[in-house]
Amino acid sequence: MLIGTTAITLNSVFIAASVFFYCVIALSFVVCASEELRVKLSAGARQWVLWSVVLIPWLVALSVTTLVLKPNFVAAMPSWFRTLSHWHHINVFNLYSWHTLLVILFAGISLNAIVCHARQLFSHRSTLNNLLSLDALTKGENVSSTVIYALTAGLIKPKVFISPALRATLTDVENEIVARHEFAHQQRLDPLRKLCFSFLTAFYLPFIGKQLRREFSLCLELAADDYAAAGGFGGSSVASTVIKLCRLSRDQHHFASPLPCHFYASEIEARVHYQLRPERGRGFPLSLFAVLLTVLLASCLLSVDSYHHAVEAIFSH
Repeated sequence: MLIGTTAITLNSVFIAASVFFYCVIALSFVVCASEELRVKLSAGARQWVLWSVVLIPWLVALSVTTLVLKPNFVAAMPSWFRTLSHWHHINVFNLYSWHTLLVILFAGISLNAIVCHARQLFSHRSTLNNLLSLDALTKGENVSSTVIYALTAGLIKPKVFISPALRATLTDVENEIVARHEFAHQQRLDPLRKLCFSFLTAFYLPFIGKQLRREFSLCLELAADDYAAAGGFGGSSVASTVIKLCRLSRDQHHFASPLPCHFYASEIEARVHYQLRPERGRGFPLSLFAVLLTVLLASCLLSVDSYHHAVEAIFSH
């Protein structure tokens, strides 16, 4: 049995972890049920939705934990609210309770996410070094190469890599489209954004996390395609360039690191359909976002202590 500051800290982690996992489960159902609706959004709006999905659990968990542990806030609320949200033994933590299991689970998932993404960082660094060497080799005056690549790699200062063999194969318009597409990735720090987003999805079930990462990568490509099309080339020209590069790079080597943004290594059909769509996608559904956030905050805040005692009624505390 722990008492005092350590107990308060562990109880805080338990409250945050339990709220966090509740939000993750709830949002997993939302992700599965809203896939058709997300397809109708613009690339930018879909990115906002995806960021909301991975950030809301952290926001709600921190908010609820802070409010529950803030005596002045609880004291100012009506009695029924204090009954539902008050944590009765914040100064005491039993190491042999189910609280400890939840704290360990959250710590384990966090540690695993840190280790996995540290490995991704090393892999990306290796990929970047290989790209720099390959780029220097293919640009040598006396070296000819048939290697086709167009991608953006690097986190803080990303670099654009477009092979001379690819430039020689494309028309001037197609080269400009590819250059604008990769420039968009570079300016928006998309490899770094992919890393951050991937880390946040590590707290979801594997199949949900994989779906979120795939959709986020696609949205980055759609947004970069939009930037290329905005250069006066139009969606049809961008779509035809995407198809052409897909054909040219079919038998080419793909780098193992998931962080670089490849022009051709994403869902080609979805990108082509997006560029040829008859109308612009819908904007970010702000009202639905506000309702969802409010419901999650209210349900967590009002049940944070009651579900805890419900579990205790079943299992020995």
